[in-house]
Amino acid sequence: MTTSWDDGHRLDVRLAELLDRYGLPGTFYIAPRNIEFEKGDHLGAPGVRELAERFEIGGHTLSHYRLPKIPDAAAREDIRAGKQDVEDTIGGEVVSFCYPRGEYQAQHVAMVRECGFRTARTVRRHALDPGDPFEARTTVNAYAHRVDVPVAVRMAGRRPRAAARLFLNWDDLAIAWFEACLRDGGVFHLWGHSWEVDARGDWARLERVLEHIGGRADVRYLTNGELVTTGD
Repeated sequence: MTTSWDDGHRLDVRLAELLDRYGLPGTFYIAPRNIEFEKGDHLGAPGVRELAERFEIGGHTLSHYRLPKIPDAAAREDIRAGKQDVEDTIGGEVVSFCYPRGEYQAQHVAMVRECGFRTARTVRRHALDPGDPFEARTTVNAYAHRVDVPVAVRMAGRRPRAAARLFLNWDDLAIAWFEACLRDGGVFHLWGHSWEVDARGDWARLERVLEHIGGRADVRYLTNGELVTTGD
């Protein structure tokens, strides 16, 4: 199993404390100059360095621009500069990337490769097979998506009450997916945003999931980067 957390918000520190509590790995995707945050909400270089002592740090562009919305040259530079900034901050190589908002096109995949990344995460969910390492799928987002009715129905075996519970409670859906992974094999990938967990008052839900999935003798715990850099 693996987890990842996007954007580089100051609340990533609180999220990291939860991961530590349950002995879980995490990949934190940092956009050092994220234009969507107020200046005081950025994690900042000292915070990034502190996280890097215990977790993987990944690239998320420099400014978190939506790549398809800007010229290709600007997109390539934002990807490159974000990688360089984070590597300078942590004093080490960055091998994992996450597309801002999950938005990208074929040329952006090529740019990520050219910049030296070895994997790139999307926001596609409901998978236990990551697939292409440069368009890696995930399993569950720590957020209640209102488009998840068909998935909830399928996971619940078409039992209406069970489906409603999975649909309304992303933590129940995450646990159901984790149990499916234990049964069938694969990679369980939980991801989210610390600021979003906080805005929705979902810290207790997140901790419930982390407690459930942590400390399993029959589970291999890896960062996103280790999924592609660690041999079987």
